Amino acid sequence: MENPYGEIISERRDPNKDLVSAFKFAFVVLALFAFFIILFTGIFAGVRVDGDSMMDTLHDGDYLFMNQCAEPDYGDIVVVHTGRLNADYVIKRVIALEGDEIYAKDGVLYRKCKGETDFSVVEEPYLYEEWLNVSLDKPNTFGSASSPIVIGEGEIFYMGDNRNVSVDCRAYGAQDLSEVSGVITGWSLKTKSFFTGLFRLFS
Repeated sequence: MENPYGEIISERRDPNKDLVSAFKFAFVVLALFAFFIILFTGIFAGVRVDGDSMMDTLHDGDYLFMNQCAEPDYGDIVVVHTGRLNADYVIKRVIALEGDEIYAKDGVLYRKCKGETDFSVVEEPYLYEEWLNVSLDKPNTFGSASSPIVIGEGEIFYMGDNRNVSVDCRAYGAQDLSEVSGVITGWSLKTKSFFTGLFRLFS
């Protein structure tokens, strides 16, 4: 009578099968490694907040991830390269896109989106405090309903959440969309404390 377990035992003892399994495991590990390398270099990139211009949403030293392939939209927090400041990049919030018209009066922001006929108040629950600064380079009043700022083709207008200390498009005008490096991801905003602690641990 044949041993019904003979074939199974033979396969278990086959050294070639163990070698094939080892190669399969190594391939899966390398594939996963390559996937995460591409994901966190070509698509996502880590950034560190420097300064207080985005308080109380972001704080100095916070670590986040930006999506380098995402298109900015209203309310998004973006990372922008600019040669106008003493920094390689700034992190600000999107206020207006191309074709929009905006103005501010006594710290209240009004926007007429492209294609719309009327201005409406932009609700900004993220603001750190009232706009108190009325200096020429960071006004809490700019433009008007009859003479608003018009965002040109391929441009973007952004400001910091902490308007009283933020140097942004109020000072140097709308910026080219090509200067936007990426959009801060929602998942890294929700878990910024975790990433901040993790990066500080290894830095």
